[in-house]
Amino acid sequence: MFKYKLGIIGAGNMSGAITGGILSGGKISPKDIAVSDIDADKLTVLAKNGFNTTSDNKYVVKNSENILFAVKPQSFSRIAEEIRGDLKAEAVISIMAGIDTTKLSEYFGKDKKICRIMPNTPCVIGKGICALTFVNYDEKDKPFIFDIFGNLGETAELSEDKFDAVTAVSGSGPAYVYTFLDAVIKGGVINGLTAQEAKLLAISVFKGAAELAGLSDKPLSELIKNVTSKGGTTEAALNVFESKGLSGVITEGVNAAANRSKELGR
Repeated sequence: MFKYKLGIIGAGNMSGAITGGILSGGKISPKDIAVSDIDADKLTVLAKNGFNTTSDNKYVVKNSENILFAVKPQSFSRIAEEIRGDLKAEAVISIMAGIDTTKLSEYFGKDKKICRIMPNTPCVIGKGICALTFVNYDEKDKPFIFDIFGNLGETAELSEDKFDAVTAVSGSGPAYVYTFLDAVIKGGVINGLTAQEAKLLAISVFKGAAELAGLSDKPLSELIKNVTSKGGTTEAALNVFESKGLSGVITEGVNAAANRSKELGR
């Protein structure tokens, strides 16, 4: 009989987002969760919020029904070797980039339930998206996973062969947005706005435009057309973007990220 419903190895930023989502969601009690990490300060905060904490990874894997790996990918091999013989969990969950389900199955057994998840950084404020793929899971077992990760934003169940593209689009995507935002803010400052004024306007535009695109059934090309008047200000900006090949450059960048993800996973 397992002592904990979920054991989490690692208490970094994304792990913190997950435990925060668990607290706000209310579907899983912190007393049913154990977290291990070497950072005593992080464990102290978790303990104050009702989570069971330890620095002993073996204790967690011996006593938890589901194990979530929330550590850096480069630490995985060392930790996996450390706990391999003690892991009694029915399911292994991973948010580690570049560690695929095949590798997880090789370490912990081909009969294990494996769930691989690709979150992104906006998950820390509950506005992210998590792509999920499952191995050996029955449909009745999946709600537990969605109860955890649904609190971090949107979820999308996809086949694992799409995860390099997921990494390139949603995993790396926030950095693309910040890069474009930074450029727009700089353009505002050049034309007389303060940095704070330009930031407020630019972020509001991104939020509103993204939400409108999500709610609209119109293609993005039509939404662009709705903002653009012939001979107007928007057209002047778009003409520069087109002349500089901005759209193609962005697509090339996403493709480079996907190719790099494939390289790292080999």
